[in-house]
Amino acid sequence: MWKIAENGNSVKPETFDTTSSKKWNYIRKEFELIEATDDMPEHWKWLENKISKEDWETYQNVMEHGQALDDVYDALTELAEIIVGV
Repeated sequence: MWKIAENGNSVKPETFDTTSSKKWNYIRKEFELIEATDDMPEHWKWLENKISKEDWETYQNVMEHGQALDDVYDALTELAEIIVGV
């Protein structure tokens, strides 16, 4: 489940964090740099999900297969456009 997260400084967090917790690995996406206001300094906001360390290898395998499928779909789309003459 993706949750909104923020930090209190201008250092952008890593996309994958496998070291800050003994139990969880964190995946982050959709980073947005929030400008400073009177109440808050410049900081980052993002979506974050956590995967248990014991499930991490499974998660990586699923993501690799998803990327491979995306590549196949892109190739099929390109081939269809060539056949149709777009």
